[in-house]
Amino acid sequence: MGSRRAGEIALSHVGSGTITEVEAETEHGRTVWSVKIRKNGTRYDVHVDRASGEITRSRTKTDDDHGDADDDSGRHGRHHD
Repeated sequence: MGSRRAGEIALSHVGSGTITEVEAETEHGRTVWSVKIRKNGTRYDVHVDRASGEITRSRTKTDDDHGDADDDSGRHGRHHD
């Protein structure tokens, strides 16, 4: 799957917004697209599996927030940049 399709999947998950970056990464041994989206003062980081199109992680951060909030119950644990 290409980066454009990953962006569409991530936008669908978030609901709307503007894609600011799509980057290929490896997370826990899986190749994913890291899609960064901005919507109403909130930044979303959505990881989409490059083979299956499955969302493997979704994090949000508000502009005034200094911590991360996982909205997928931390399936893969917390990851700090």
